[in-house]
Amino acid sequence: MPQPTRATVRIALPVVLAVLACVACSPDEPPTPADSRTPSASPSAMTAGTDPVTAEVVLKGDRVTLEVGPVVVTDDIGMLRIAGPKDASLQTGLWDVFVSLSPGANGVRLVDLTEGTVSLPARTESDAVFASWVMSVGGPATDTAAQAAGEQTEVLYVAFAAPSTSTVDVLLPGGGGLVEGVPVADAGDAGVLTIPTSEIREDPVATAPVVRLDSYTEQVGGQVRTRTTSQTVTVAIGSDVLFGVDSADLGAQADAALTAAAQQVRAYEGGALAVVGHTDDVADDAYNQGLSERRAQAVATRLGELADLAGFDVSVQGRGESEPTATGTSDEARAANRRVELVLTTEQDEVAEVTEPPAGALPETTGPTAAGQGAVTIDSGNNVPVDVRVREVRRVGRYLVGSLEVSNTAGAAKADGTLFSTGAWDARGSFDAGLQQAATNVTLLRGDLRLYPVDYLTGEDRRDPLADRVIDGPEPGSSILVTVLWPDPGTDTVVVDAPTRSKQITQSAAVDMGVQPFRITDVPVTEGR
Repeated sequence: MPQPTRATVRIALPVVLAVLACVACSPDEPPTPADSRTPSASPSAMTAGTDPVTAEVVLKGDRVTLEVGPVVVTDDIGMLRIAGPKDASLQTGLWDVFVSLSPGANGVRLVDLTEGTVSLPARTESDAVFASWVMSVGGPATDTAAQAAGEQTEVLYVAFAAPSTSTVDVLLPGGGGLVEGVPVADAGDAGVLTIPTSEIREDPVATAPVVRLDSYTEQVGGQVRTRTTSQTVTVAIGSDVLFGVDSADLGAQADAALTAAAQQVRAYEGGALAVVGHTDDVADDAYNQGLSERRAQAVATRLGELADLAGFDVSVQGRGESEPTATGTSDEARAANRRVELVLTTEQDEVAEVTEPPAGALPETTGPTAAGQGAVTIDSGNNVPVDVRVREVRRVGRYLVGSLEVSNTAGAAKADGTLFSTGAWDARGSFDAGLQQAATNVTLLRGDLRLYPVDYLTGEDRRDPLADRVIDGPEPGSSILVTVLWPDPGTDTVVVDAPTRSKQITQSAAVDMGVQPFRITDVPVTEGR
């Protein structure tokens, strides 16, 4: 769907966890109806290239109109302005408690879906976030901006690294969705539409992260796992599907996995390709080193028969048990560590798209299914049924932006917010208790290729999905929206699928994550900007 320069985008913004929302009101206090007037700034403040994007959102069950933007650049910092009705509780509605314990618009992110980056709120040296909050310093610019906006309008600000483009897309939390085409303006043109960072925090900006988006896919029942970053593509193939125990001879099932891996390699014109063997820790170091080398060579030989590797500088290596990908001695951990990795480093500026259709068929599902705009009914996780349907999937840049509607039409209690998560682990299996209510388990299927939500590193090992991170389940008789962004499979329709999940904790014990599977096929993809 083409987006005009000043678009009106229909989106939704549910509140954060009810237990956290008590910061703003008592449990027995009913929600206050939102002001029906459209918030606006003084006409004299508006100049060419600074007009905010108007976005309709649903906040605490009430429809609210927000002004999003501009992002006003001063030196190397861009200050985003968001304005809405004062009684709409924006500080809690735009809050991500895992970003900061102080309510504010810290859950907002800036994204560039052409370059594949996400900008996170700026922080001080002591890690405090530059987002408007109840203890903001304030000052003359804040007072003037509030006066221009009007008594019934609340204005919030969030600081980021200054964008280098004339417009930027803003991802709102809680299903608020992607607001496209928000203008970027110089401070001299912004009038009363901005404030300095010193009126939020006294300390200066120490960091303003801009990080690359990565993708993760699985194929052949999870035996082929591909991690794509801006620097490398790593295809990990489970040794159990390639070889027998203690063997370096390719088995009968190996070609299905290697064909899938070859598709990933063929998407690139050339580069450095390292074929690296890894083992578990069962035997001694010397034995495992030799086995890993022999297995890597067997894979490299067969891969050269399935794909033209003339443009690649191919190396074959064995690492034995020295580089485990999973900790522990459980069967699951050891199976994950037994692998052969294809590590591709290419000089191509952009991540290549795999245009070949996957060789495998669509995997079976044990959950309810629907098609197109149809809905499925699942247990939200606390015995409260909800209806789930896909409102929209649209193509923006190199990604797809999905909006799922979750409706509590038959439940007598509030639905659970864990319905779309992979539990206390991210999609790649790393523990992160902060993701228990994140939309990490809503995937796309293309044949047997499963595409997980796009993610990015927020620390050495911690990843956040470019999706809603804190889902607040709908109350009885209400609905919420959930936003998820995926890599673009390049098709006109997609299959949205939530698979079942379990996690091996010890060698003999596994935890059922309680994820309710579902599948919605034939979802049309519309064109964004």
